[in-house]
Amino acid sequence: MIAKIGLSDVRFHAPHGFYEEEQLMGNEFSIDVEVEADVVLAAATDDLAGTVSYATIYYLLQAEMKKPTQLLEALAYRIGNRIMEQFDSVTAVTLRLSKLHPPLGGRVGAAFVEVSLGNQLNLHPQQTFEDPTEEDFGAADDLNFGGFGR
Repeated sequence: MIAKIGLSDVRFHAPHGFYEEEQLMGNEFSIDVEVEADVVLAAATDDLAGTVSYATIYYLLQAEMKKPTQLLEALAYRIGNRIMEQFDSVTAVTLRLSKLHPPLGGRVGAAFVEVSLGNQLNLHPQQTFEDPTEEDFGAADDLNFGGFGR
């Protein structure tokens, strides 16, 4: 049985950003994280050891947010990887990292990056009919067009 387990709007003040001022003064960040995990053991035994502890996820977020990083993409990916490595039962992580009120010179609520790691990634996009390969239909010489097109 697969369950989604997560935390939303986890807030940190942290020294992330491209500009030196951001690294010195820090920014406010919000994190939404959702993991997919096999929780059959937890459901059957009512034992925390059989699931993904959201308290542990929080501590992982907290630890990673303390490490200064220039790019949100790098930070979000690092956090997602850390969660995947921490729990054997996790098959996927989706994480949205938002920098609240980014220093852009105007009124902006947040800038964000969302990353997805694990089984929901489509690393080999399906081809469309417009771009078939020989693997899809065999070599052109093997095709029998019934007298049409040759």
